[in-house]
Amino acid sequence: MAQSRPHDLLALLADELDAARGQLEALGMALIGDEAVAIRHITQLQAIDHVGQRCASIATILRADDPQAASRLAPLESITERIAALRSR
Repeated sequence: MAQSRPHDLLALLADELDAARGQLEALGMALIGDEAVAIRHITQLQAIDHVGQRCASIATILRADDPQAASRLAPLESITERIAALRSR
């Protein structure tokens, strides 16, 4: 059995995050399609979208040639802040 390189594993994990994001988007779209549900659960639907954005940001970091630099450019402030705190330990 051939050994996988760390980069291959990171790319696979990034692909899994993309797949999860796709499922979240499909769920969100299905729920938004019901106006009554959308009105009652707008905060929860926004949370679903936020989780999808986090998945996309992490996938981008995992695929980057320089994950440290990519993490500093992450579009979600919460990810950037947690990574910065981890570095300062």
